Amino acid sequence: MGSDFLRRIIKLSREVLGFSDIGIVSLNANLRSKPDHDLKNREIYETLKTVVINKHDWAKTIIVLINSYIPYKTDFPHGYGVYSAHYKQYPKGRNATQILASFLEDAGFRASFDSVIPVKAAAFCAGLGKYGKNSLIYTKDYGSFVTIHTVVTDALLDYDNSLLGEVSDCEECNVCIDSCPTKAIVRAGSLSKGRCLREYMLSKNVVPLEMRKLMDKCILGCDICQIACPKNKERYKEAVLPSDEEVTAFDIANILSGNDESIKSLDFIGSIIGANYAKREQVLATAAIIAGNMKEMRFSPKLIKLLSDINPTVRVHAAWALNEIDKKSAEDELKCAVSKEADEGVKLELESLLA
Repeated sequence: MGSDFLRRIIKLSREVLGFSDIGIVSLNANLRSKPDHDLKNREIYETLKTVVINKHDWAKTIIVLINSYIPYKTDFPHGYGVYSAHYKQYPKGRNATQILASFLEDAGFRASFDSVIPVKAAAFCAGLGKYGKNSLIYTKDYGSFVTIHTVVTDALLDYDNSLLGEVSDCEECNVCIDSCPTKAIVRAGSLSKGRCLREYMLSKNVVPLEMRKLMDKCILGCDICQIACPKNKERYKEAVLPSDEEVTAFDIANILSGNDESIKSLDFIGSIIGANYAKREQVLATAAIIAGNMKEMRFSPKLIKLLSDINPTVRVHAAWALNEIDKKSAEDELKCAVSKEADEGVKLELESLLA
């Protein structure tokens, strides 16, 4: 199969597979850049090339696939955890990417769709978008509400974007930096992961105190900087809420109950945000933080039961939430929990709450 014919087929697969855009990055390109542009663009390309070839020494081309989506509003019904549409949309793009990789293999080429490579750099190099100051890729038509996927192949295909342009066109705008509640965007295009709320949602580990309140009612995903960004203004006008059926799965009271019904709902939650995120301990621990931020007494009996949960992170978060809801009524329960606690780390957390 000739490279020009293969290239046309790949481009035509955009509509068949449901992608919003497709770009091609050659790993053998002789790049040119405009004199007024920083050498940063060349650096991004060379770093991308090195990462890919180190992982796949046979690689000649990266096919970059953009899947756009309509974001969710954040005003979920009261009592429910909030989550980003990104996590439901990502598997759709990934599955379609796998189909394209399988097609290339059937055509006699090597292809890998599951490579861990810098997809944002690949999208920039393919000319599909530019970096925002929050380190996300912004496309012309869909803003940053996209998922990015790649196929690495040994098929030789012409580069879509051999003349690299400016890395970012945010200029003096700092809206995303100013809107971030944890100040995770430390400089233009740089994100401090240790400060980003997303890193602590559905975490297996105890969430730092300062981050718990800032998580508010979010179970997974923080779209604050994206919603604030002027480039996303038109796209966010289309924002919707998930279906009632989906939202119901994130009923915090039901999750905290830990009964058979709530355990069964984990499978449904996993079908929405990904099974790798929908682990019992992680969902319970995050739900406890949300309950503490809601500050409603109806959660207290459920949180008291969780003080003796098998998982230490769940116990810590349940204790914190009880204390946030009502310090006075929580005191006796926390004292009782301290007397029974065998884990020294959990005991220190409980004692600090009492202090």
